[in-house]
Amino acid sequence: MRDVQSSKPSSVKLSNFQIVITSFAAVASVGLAAYQTFAPREAAQPPVNVVVTVDPQKADAIVPNETVAKSDAPKLATETVNLADGARFAAALKDGSDARYAFASLFDAQDDTFLAINPPDTEINVLVLFKGDTAQEVTALEYTPPAGVDPASMARAVDVMVLPEGELGASGRPVMSFELPQSGEARTFAIPGGEAGKGLWLRVASAAGGAKSYVGDFRILSEQVAP
Repeated sequence: MRDVQSSKPSSVKLSNFQIVITSFAAVASVGLAAYQTFAPREAAQPPVNVVVTVDPQKADAIVPNETVAKSDAPKLATETVNLADGARFAAALKDGSDARYAFASLFDAQDDTFLAINPPDTEINVLVLFKGDTAQEVTALEYTPPAGVDPASMARAVDVMVLPEGELGASGRPVMSFELPQSGEARTFAIPGGEAGKGLWLRVASAAGGAKSYVGDFRILSEQVAP
């Protein structure tokens, strides 16, 4: 295990449904009363009742009782892209941390390197600018803890904000907070709504106690339509 200041780890219907259309053919009797209106008064005749019955077989032929199966709509093929590939990394704050830490090690997908947050620092703030400086939809953040590290020395949490393509308004953008796993198990955090932006701001908080804290590897995922 290399304890590098810039170290890192590894790598985030339509079901077949049936629309059942059931038509019930009403097999009913329609009573039609035909009254003899123009009968002589002195010899009034009783009314004649005519009953018309609908044949069940004929009714079914007119309004069929059947089940229609609807197939799934065609699905678009998608692929998951790691937006950290080809991205640029820098300190999000003017605190000189870019001289103390190699932020790229957080995204290099190498199991034998990871980043150590050294006291008195209790956090790191990293700016990730996507390749081409164009807006991309971020759908998830995947994190792999550093291998061979005592869980008590692992970073505890990460705050994430997707940076807009234009100017950052006074209201800012939503900040999502996730608890990082204190084990060797990777975890994927969904970005609700698939926020779109030209980059990402990550704030990684160190372990409690003021000791050296280790950060694993991140992947910034985007589910896109396959070419």
